[in-house]
Amino acid sequence: MRSEARASAITGGPFDLIVVGGGIAGSAAALRAAQYEHIRTLWIRGDRATRKRSRSQWVVNIDNMIGLHHGVVRGKLVRALKGEEFAAAREALRQGHEHISTRDIVRNTIERLQSSYSEQVVMVDVVAQSARGTEDGLVVVTPEGEVGAPWLLLATGVTDRQPTIRKRQGDQILEELRWIFPFANRETVLYCIRCEGHMTRETATAVIGHSDTAAQIAMMLYERYGSACSLLTNGEPPAWSERSGRLLEQYSIAVHTERIVEAMGTKGDLHGLVLEGGRTISVRMALVALGLHRVYNDLARDLGAELADAELPEGERHVLIDWKGETSVRGLFAIGDMVKRRDGEPVMKQVYTAQEYAVRAIDSIDRRMRSARRSKLLGDN
Repeated sequence: MRSEARASAITGGPFDLIVVGGGIAGSAAALRAAQYEHIRTLWIRGDRATRKRSRSQWVVNIDNMIGLHHGVVRGKLVRALKGEEFAAAREALRQGHEHISTRDIVRNTIERLQSSYSEQVVMVDVVAQSARGTEDGLVVVTPEGEVGAPWLLLATGVTDRQPTIRKRQGDQILEELRWIFPFANRETVLYCIRCEGHMTRETATAVIGHSDTAAQIAMMLYERYGSACSLLTNGEPPAWSERSGRLLEQYSIAVHTERIVEAMGTKGDLHGLVLEGGRTISVRMALVALGLHRVYNDLARDLGAELADAELPEGERHVLIDWKGETSVRGLFAIGDMVKRRDGEPVMKQVYTAQEYAVRAIDSIDRRMRSARRSKLLGDN
């Protein structure tokens, strides 16, 4: 169903499950629920403004997943284009690189749902404004009405803290985030060492951050990939441990504490970072290690779900889940970057793990739905 019909779609229940979040984790959950066919699902993807904050909008190339690589598609096309008349096309394919982005994955999921599962899932591009519990389940409030279901799955994500750059424009000095945006997640300014660290192999790379985590990341890039690293604190005093400081010296990782005043480059290619005083750090990549700016836990808080990170402001606290993805509120699940495990086990937060956690949550919902149906058929008390 097209999102233009969303007014009728919101009231077109009843729904068994509401999925909130239009990124990778939400897409994986909506698809898996639809594939089980007996779970009628409403997928609230957010509007244009809220989708802009999703990491899925900005990662332009995924090459750390087995099978999800441009080489797979390229190989199939080259083999299909037989004959001399396609020789030029085959060579162009061999020389080119077609990125597979997170947007591509989400777009493909939407197309699959529309073409094969339109009876199982309804997709709407509206904002989930708030949530509350009732005797019958959980209710989500949107600008176009309220909708309820026994099960609610949140995949509303997080946003990374970005470095401000103090840039002169005419007579003004503007200290803003936007100067980094042309390079962000375009294989030049990176955010995840596990997903993207391999891209820095033997490349001049700046780590932007001042914490011990930032120092550890700089050392890991050097140890794993031989990256020639610099550590830029962007005007903040270094806050890493004495041990980390000694290791940085051993690895000859230069530390620069001046403010960044310019990101040099064109069309997303980073050439260098200019510091106050005029020094230019020549780098081809940078990895931002400033932590999270926001965890979108608003709906979970509305419903009274238990949060982690008690020492942090509410807007930066992760939602606690068990191994199935369920929160402290029965029937409320959360997956993706916004969560931490209640037992303290680390939660993997990469594109390639989103489907695993989505499947765990949907399987749990499916199991309970089928169990209740069987009990009703047998007249169990």
